[in-house]
Amino acid sequence: MSFDIEKFSYRLTVLLDENNMTQTQLAKKIGTSNVTICRYLTCERLPRLDVVTKIAAVFNISLDYLLGLSDDKNVQTSDGNYDLDIAMSIGKLYSLDENSHLSKSQIELIKKLLLANKDFILSA
Repeated sequence: MSFDIEKFSYRLTVLLDENNMTQTQLAKKIGTSNVTICRYLTCERLPRLDVVTKIAAVFNISLDYLLGLSDDKNVQTSDGNYDLDIAMSIGKLYSLDENSHLSKSQIELIKKLLLANKDFILSA
């Protein structure tokens, strides 16, 4: 399973509707512009990881659900073992296509996400 920008856009649209929230209201909550939110909704722009994290927090849903990697909205609580959480996330990343390798398009998407989030990652 790979990241699906259309599924992300659809789920974001549904979440806005379910929560009676406008694009502008969401933009203010996560510190971006309503134009940026509009571009996410029209699949014109790939969101940065820090933005996706903020959106998931606003709606109290899991990142996997928002990114279309899971149908479970529930946020899984961490037991405080962040190294294990990271290892498990990497394991999920490598099993996206349910094989022992990633497709070329998945690798390109990961590169784009990492490059788009370079400053955020390095500041952590």
